[in-house]
Amino acid sequence: MNFIKKITSLTLITVLLGTSGIFLPAQAKSFVEPIRFTQVEQSEMNMDKLALKTDGKITLFENGKTDFAIILPENCTEELLKAASSLQEVLCEMTDSNIEIISENKASTAKKHILIDTALNTKRPAFNDADDGFHITVSDEVICICGADSTATANGIYTFIEDTLGCMFLTPDDTYTPKQKSIYIEKTDTNISPKTKWRDVYAYETTDNNWGKKLRLNGIKYSSDETQNIEQMQYEGWGTWCHDCYDYLSPDEYYETHPEYFSQVFGKRVTTYRGRDAYLCLSNPEVFKIVKNAMAKKMAEQPDKLYWDFIGSDTPFLAGCRCKNCKKADKAAGGTGMGTLLPFLNKLARAFPDKYICTLAYLHTLKAPKNIKAEPNVVIKLCSMPGDQASSYFDGGNADSAEFKEQVKQWAEITDNIVVWDYVVNFKHLLLPFPNFAVQAKNQRFYEENNIIGVFHQASREIGGEFSCLRSYVLSRIMWDGSQTDVAKYVSKYITAYYGPAAAPILEYMNSCATQLQRSNKSLGLYDRPMKHFSGYLSQDNINDYLKKIEQAKQLAGKDKTLISRIEEVELSVIYAQSLLPGIGKAKRQKILDRINSLCEKRDITMVCEWESLKDFNNKTLRNTVLLERLELAAPYAAAVIIIAAVGITVKAVKKKKKKKQSAAV
Repeated sequence: MNFIKKITSLTLITVLLGTSGIFLPAQAKSFVEPIRFTQVEQSEMNMDKLALKTDGKITLFENGKTDFAIILPENCTEELLKAASSLQEVLCEMTDSNIEIISENKASTAKKHILIDTALNTKRPAFNDADDGFHITVSDEVICICGADSTATANGIYTFIEDTLGCMFLTPDDTYTPKQKSIYIEKTDTNISPKTKWRDVYAYETTDNNWGKKLRLNGIKYSSDETQNIEQMQYEGWGTWCHDCYDYLSPDEYYETHPEYFSQVFGKRVTTYRGRDAYLCLSNPEVFKIVKNAMAKKMAEQPDKLYWDFIGSDTPFLAGCRCKNCKKADKAAGGTGMGTLLPFLNKLARAFPDKYICTLAYLHTLKAPKNIKAEPNVVIKLCSMPGDQASSYFDGGNADSAEFKEQVKQWAEITDNIVVWDYVVNFKHLLLPFPNFAVQAKNQRFYEENNIIGVFHQASREIGGEFSCLRSYVLSRIMWDGSQTDVAKYVSKYITAYYGPAAAPILEYMNSCATQLQRSNKSLGLYDRPMKHFSGYLSQDNINDYLKKIEQAKQLAGKDKTLISRIEEVELSVIYAQSLLPGIGKAKRQKILDRINSLCEKRDITMVCEWESLKDFNNKTLRNTVLLERLELAAPYAAAVIIIAAVGITVKAVKKKKKKKQSAAV
């Protein structure tokens, strides 16, 4: 009997400690150490160094007066005019005075010149491979900013505004501008280029009000007649983008007469499978001819576009066409859909040698193929799956980040043209706190060391994601400046500028979030359930601490409605996490939900998930999520009860059998 009791006790302990990993401390893993954010000194925010007149500096403004004028070329583009107007605005606001913008045919009316682009016969600098960097000269009489084209020159203007004058493009509508009536700047004569060739942060905010241009992102297009549509405005330079194979060969046009052009599944040709688009049969030579001709037609319609995608559908349910020939090719390549896709792309690349032919390494095509090299003008957009936002790809400190690191290494053996498609938010919970700033500079170092030509940071396409503007700003700086970017410095300065006197508690909130995540030894994924972090950075105690810091920030903001509104953006993220805690009573949860709805309404936030609305969250998602969490928490106890009951029944049966034997013996 003692043996049975021991087994029962050990079983109970094992269940309680082992189920879901709730009660056991997580195994130690190599995560990026949190970076500490600190409030920036006011002298630095004010750019007091600009007011110091020393040797090697030129006088831009002195006591609110200037001899300079901004000179634009006669054929000035709208893009350049916007950038020059931004320069004029910040200089006027900084100095509380005025500086003129004039065309080059009136340049003689000004004593000194800020030459923009090719004004007064400025020669464009020679940059290689469509570089959108620029040349800047600062001398006593002339400041000249010129790039290889007007876009590159605009980059130079925005760089000058931020890096020389100390301004910050905080949001689409907010620019931080220090105050200095006298501005003395260092002489220079240098070329400046971005560390990443193609740069995009896919977020709602970056497409708004020309903000992405100010952040020097070149993966977003802008036009005066463009409607505000994030799907249309992204992907500058691309003629087609993403899941587009049916754009070249349409089921509506071909399926009835040629079903063999489409995916075979269980012996049947299909155009859809389990509610998603299927694929084309890439081993069919007729498919290639049709796709090539359709691509040629599209290219003729948009001859300026350099990149052209050919990508299958977005479905996790089907691993490409499963006909005999396609399966054979995929198997020979090591069991990856690239066995059929990459040779197909190579043929397209040879047909269009002056263009880049691009595709996604994603889902069944994620794995690099064996024994196949990419043509020099093939681009692989490699999705960071599984990836991780708590452990850098440079370190590969846990299984998820290590796996993606290895994928990059393998693909680098096949092509020199990799664009990393990184996922930088929680797509299932767009408002959830997501402390991933510490990994980004190290990730950039990894990209640079592996010759990554572009980075597509996919954030939230919806209004008002967690720290959406801050994240867009920092990621943009990292891609431009490179892995040496001091992320702590930029985050600290941003928060100091954005929250003013209320910055300190917000910085401490961010520090605490990052520290608690690191201590939990948990990965940070794009579809994480909050339950995963309820024993870590999203615990009840931590959330209570975050809310105290938010209240401290509100007290420091006083009656400043703008600052209060900005602090409420942080509050929304924290109470969103709080609403999902399983231990909250019904009345308190409803009060939190009412506050969430109120804050979302003020900000026009209608989506809290990539595929679910705020309305869905109110009506079912919150309730169902909490129910599942409670069931998961109860699971180890329920299992223990079942085991104890089973052991009890066994013990009772043993006793009964023993008693029966004893009676028989008598």
